[in-house]
Amino acid sequence: MKHLRIGIPRGLLFYSYAESWKRFFQDLGCETISSPETTADILKEGIRHTVSDLCLPVKSFLGHVAVLKDHVDLLFIPRHVSMEQESYLCPKMIGLPDMTRACFASLPRVLDPLFHVKQFGDKAIDEFTRPVAESLSLTPSRVADAYREHMDHTTEVPAEQHRRSERLLAEEAVVPRFSGKMNIGIIGRPYLLFDRYLSKNLFHFTRKLGANPLSFRPDETEIREAMAVIPKWVYWDMGKEVVAAAHVFFKDDRIDGVINLCSATCGPDSFTGDLIRKRLNQRNKPYMSLSLDEHTSDVGVQTRLEAFIDMIAKVTA
Repeated sequence: MKHLRIGIPRGLLFYSYAESWKRFFQDLGCETISSPETTADILKEGIRHTVSDLCLPVKSFLGHVAVLKDHVDLLFIPRHVSMEQESYLCPKMIGLPDMTRACFASLPRVLDPLFHVKQFGDKAIDEFTRPVAESLSLTPSRVADAYREHMDHTTEVPAEQHRRSERLLAEEAVVPRFSGKMNIGIIGRPYLLFDRYLSKNLFHFTRKLGANPLSFRPDETEIREAMAVIPKWVYWDMGKEVVAAAHVFFKDDRIDGVINLCSATCGPDSFTGDLIRKRLNQRNKPYMSLSLDEHTSDVGVQTRLEAFIDMIAKVTA
């Protein structure tokens, strides 16, 4: 097999699976190349290649494609449709390989395996890895085994922030207000929360203002508990996790306020944001929705965050 360079754009599902994907391809004898962290120039390049009604993370993703496309043999842009039986990912995520091809005049070959638990059930991993095996001239069983071995959420980008949050809350369970700081629950999709440029470095700036930013990925029990509170089960995989995280933060007395970071043109976020505000915040805990697009300024976000924290401080004084 020829030594191949696999390009992995630093956007969207990169923040949920990148480290696992890298180990997976390296095990198969490939070199993985990721684009650098998002910058203003990368986002501008993505905007230049796309249309106005796409959400900010997709525009950024296309900028990362532009950075990589002339330096790799294959672009890895998987088509994730459903991660479980009860939900789908958003339509733009499902159509991401097609949108990418439509936005660029020339691209290297796009490797776009389909992950669709709702259709394939227990065979979803085998179906996902089969086209990878064909592209790399390897046996399907070899590739499927490597994928199962290397998929590990605990090594991904959000994991350290989640562990930090768990440590802080564990400390406060023993000593209330352990650090003397207020705790701010931050919810949103990983590819928006953990892209420091797109999120306006929200975690860093929250700490700079003297508060603890907390985030976590809810487990299945917490998700089902949250779904029981609202009129209808949330049909989007990541949206469901955002709603469940909000529910947990709203009922936790150690959390002083909640910030929902979302994309201005994200359809699922518009629905889940309304559910969070109207149905879940039954105790009227301080809550702020921060909607971001390419025109959002750092100063604007920082000013709103300062006002939010000041408001909480006055209410709890």
